[in-house]
Amino acid sequence: MMSGGDGFADIVGRRYGSLKLPFNEKKSWVGSISMFISGFLLSAIMLFYFSTLGYIHISWEEALGKLVLVALAATVVECIPVTDVVDDNISVPLATMLVAFLLFGSNAQ
Repeated sequence: MMSGGDGFADIVGRRYGSLKLPFNEKKSWVGSISMFISGFLLSAIMLFYFSTLGYIHISWEEALGKLVLVALAATVVECIPVTDVVDDNISVPLATMLVAFLLFGSNAQ
């Protein structure tokens, strides 16, 4: 989520993000949407890659549904205006790992 989602959110948000979030003026709607979409797509590509190698055994329907929730959680945490307390480069990966672990659990073995 961080490499794909946050990277694209920064680039797209700075270039096209004139409409800011009402609760965080440092973040834009277009940046947050690009975080969600690009984070989800990169995660789906990584999941596909590792599943073709045989490391992950999960149905695509189940995996994609869970990835949507992980990407949504990462996007929400990234939008929260707490960068004075916790840097989003720490909070987003921690939240993403927690949500992914809770959703995928031992199925991702």
